[in-house]
Amino acid sequence: MALIPEDRKTEGLMLPMSVGQNLSFAALDDHARLGIIDRPGEARAIKDAIDALSIKVAKVAMPVASLSGGNQPEVVIGKWLMTAPRIILLNDPTRGIDVGTKQEIYGLLRRLADADAAIVFYSTDYAELIGCCDRVLVLYYGRVKRTLSATRSRKRR
Repeated sequence: MALIPEDRKTEGLMLPMSVGQNLSFAALDDHARLGIIDRPGEARAIKDAIDALSIKVAKVAMPVASLSGGNQPEVVIGKWLMTAPRIILLNDPTRGIDVGTKQEIYGLLRRLADADAAIVFYSTDYAELIGCCDRVLVLYYGRVKRTLSATRSRKRR
């Protein structure tokens, strides 16, 4: 299970650490044997995540704090995707990022959903929910008040 928090800077990233360290942190167990990290394997996984998410970074050793606001959320998402989660919880994942990066994240979420990942997506942007979700649950005081489903022709599965 993976959580992409709303406040990426304080809850999703370790700002003084490098892009590479942030990306691989959650998946270190996958790159270690008997407590020793397979650095070449870790480097390949980091490169794969950077390529898959089109993260614009000069060096993986640079601090994640030096990345643009559009690239930081991609690092948070990439970190958790390296763990191959079956359930992904997202809390306002595109808040405060540019339109181009939003489209990249929407495409990534669609590919993950098409690969049978369960995605729970909270957003304050109604247009985003309508455009991204197969089903939207409207909650009021902790109870489901309405369920909205995409029409069959709109579903991309």
